[in-house]
Amino acid sequence: MKKRIHNFKKFSRRIGRGMHVEWKETINIPSLLVHKEYRKAGAQVVDIVKMAGLTVIWVIPGGAVITAMILKFSHKARPSAFKPENTKNDKET
Repeated sequence: MKKRIHNFKKFSRRIGRGMHVEWKETINIPSLLVHKEYRKAGAQVVDIVKMAGLTVIWVIPGGAVITAMILKFSHKARPSAFKPENTKNDKET
């Protein structure tokens, strides 16, 4: 039981870090548009939509389990903050 609680705490921290990264990237969208980096801004808007979808799923009953399965198995449904290459960079800093 303690291991499950530990794993849930670890998962919750990852979600919190990922949401924080997405928030920081969202703030940068206007500056990306000013510098005419439309592809990066568009990719960030797609990440916002993915994050909103995961948040809606999280709210429904049993959504925590479904959200965990989506983040674990579906690589295309993950926002950029939850992709493995970004989590490695977060650990280094």
